[in-house]
Amino acid sequence: MNLMKLNNKLRFAAVGVVSLALVAGASMVASATTQTNGSAAPLYLYDGNGIPLVDGASLGWGDDMIGSSVNNDPSGEFACPVGTTGIFAFLSAPGTETVPGTWKAYAPLGFNGATLNVLNPFITPVSLYNGAQGAAKAAGGNYSLGIACTNLNGVAVTSAFFRSISVTPVTGAFTASATTDVVTTPTATPTPTPTAPAGTTGTVALAPTTANATNGALALTVPAGAAATFSAPSLVNNKSTTVGTLGAVTVNDGRVVSRNGWDLSANVANFVNSTDATSTISKVQLGLAPSVTVAGTSATGVTAAAAQVAGSASYPAAFASGAAANTVGDSVLNAGLTFVAPQEKAAGTYTSTLTLTVVSK
Repeated sequence: MNLMKLNNKLRFAAVGVVSLALVAGASMVASATTQTNGSAAPLYLYDGNGIPLVDGASLGWGDDMIGSSVNNDPSGEFACPVGTTGIFAFLSAPGTETVPGTWKAYAPLGFNGATLNVLNPFITPVSLYNGAQGAAKAAGGNYSLGIACTNLNGVAVTSAFFRSISVTPVTGAFTASATTDVVTTPTATPTPTPTAPAGTTGTVALAPTTANATNGALALTVPAGAAATFSAPSLVNNKSTTVGTLGAVTVNDGRVVSRNGWDLSANVANFVNSTDATSTISKVQLGLAPSVTVAGTSATGVTAAAAQVAGSASYPAAFASGAAANTVGDSVLNAGLTFVAPQEKAAGTYTSTLTLTVVSK
């Protein structure tokens, strides 16, 4: 970012959004109208002086540039969803905006004071110092440029606001496509069914009989040899931190008659160094954030439990539950994992086992 010639207004926006919480009359995006490119809401571009950048104008790779959620108002804030813990400016290939691991380049931003709102995000491509923005500039092509609200230490995206840009190879000059809301097609008024003339209709009595359904079973399906996946560790506040994914498990509830509901809990064993069994790390260092996977879930009334925070986790812990009297079926579940090692522990691989147990309400 030291390559940028920021004016004072833009420098405050890029460095610390705390003071901007006091700006009078600042507006925030009123609704999340999905854009034709997949953005959660419009993102309008302004130069470092707050002047709107015209759609289709040629922009330089290093030109000062901020985003706003409001047309003709550079102070329009972006509202991140509840549960968001981080915010990044990013450059990605189209269609990969919500997959941080595939971003071409990115840089952290800040929230507006104590809110989950983002004001005057600085999105100049050359300022995205993580990743390979230089390679993207050299290659040219089509990209998405914008901001992403994240959680799970930046692994998951809760919402993304971006513009589609076309970059000229080598020079990095680019143009941004127009910001256009998705057009909603009005629902057609149904044509009334004409009343049949007298003497042209009749009725037939119907009286089918039914048989009692048979209750099925409550079961938990975990793939054979299931193993969680973890990324390479990195130092966060000088503590070794690695994030991962548990992998899909499924609660199968076939009790179509009683519909009792169920509770799923998770327990974790302490972690043991794979080369020195005397070196252990407490299970409280494993953070667990359960989630319900929509794909494959046919049951209703299923909710994930609150997350366990690495360093203060308490096991056994609730993982998910299925409400009684709801439609039964399959519930596909997963969880984000965060493992934080104490600073005094030796580097290495530490192993443990997470046990899931489902019981009827």
